[in-house]
Amino acid sequence: MVTKEEVKHLSWLVRIDLSDDELERYTLQIEEIIKYLDKLDNIQLEHVKPIVAKKRLSDLRPDEPAGFEGNVLGTKYRKDGFVKGPRMV
Repeated sequence: MVTKEEVKHLSWLVRIDLSDDELERYTLQIEEIIKYLDKLDNIQLEHVKPIVAKKRLSDLRPDEPAGFEGNVLGTKYRKDGFVKGPRMV
């Protein structure tokens, strides 16, 4: 069972403020998701054949690096050519 305190803690971790209505709604939704995942855990797959990929490696596009000309987050978080995220306290 998922408690409101756990959802409140999760919202604090991801820095999202939730109203009391949202907290109630998300608690119920997370509970339903966990119930569904429990159903998926109980599916018997012993008799199911694994899927084999039909594509050959030569059919795939080449993976080549490409430059990016755009401005991802502005100059505020740029440092030495990398994007620096805000510090988490």
